[in-house]
Amino acid sequence: MVTTNDPAIAERIRLLRNHGQKERYRHVELGYNLRMTDIQGALGVVQLKRLEQFTEQRIANAAFLTGQLSGALQTPVVRPGYRHVYHQYTIEVPADRSEWMTRLREHGIGSAIHYPTPIHLQPFYTTHKSIYRCASTQNTDTRANGVMQLPVTENAAHHVLSLPVHPALSEEDLVTISKEVLELCR
Repeated sequence: MVTTNDPAIAERIRLLRNHGQKERYRHVELGYNLRMTDIQGALGVVQLKRLEQFTEQRIANAAFLTGQLSGALQTPVVRPGYRHVYHQYTIEVPADRSEWMTRLREHGIGSAIHYPTPIHLQPFYTTHKSIYRCASTQNTDTRANGVMQLPVTENAAHHVLSLPVHPALSEEDLVTISKEVLELCR
């Protein structure tokens, strides 16, 4: 589901979702079969009405976790003037990430590794270097194969772990997550 107040974007999305058809059986560009069912649409509309409520709960859950965990490890940072909606709550793990996941799972806490390979090291981008550019505030070297090195990005890909932050978490869940993460920091 896509929402926009821009008519040009709305028209482009309509084309993409319906095989590039502006009218039936007249394909004006490449498109896809991305039409949703009426039931999916009805559920989406109801969920959209609750989006702000869900977002506020995620923010509250993240604030609780940050209050409990900051100082023990690196928690998400929100720059002044911005709002983080916490699609994920990602921490930097100071030790073996797979061991953390195992220990958390043993205590009924799900965790996930998102984006284990940085985008600049993904096969498509290493073979199509001309279609993107990488802006960096520091000097960056390239490897022998011409792939740019982004050491901070690459380090993050190996040391970050996402914790539950979804709106259905109870206060007890948040306390348990915090307690178990703090145990792992010892």
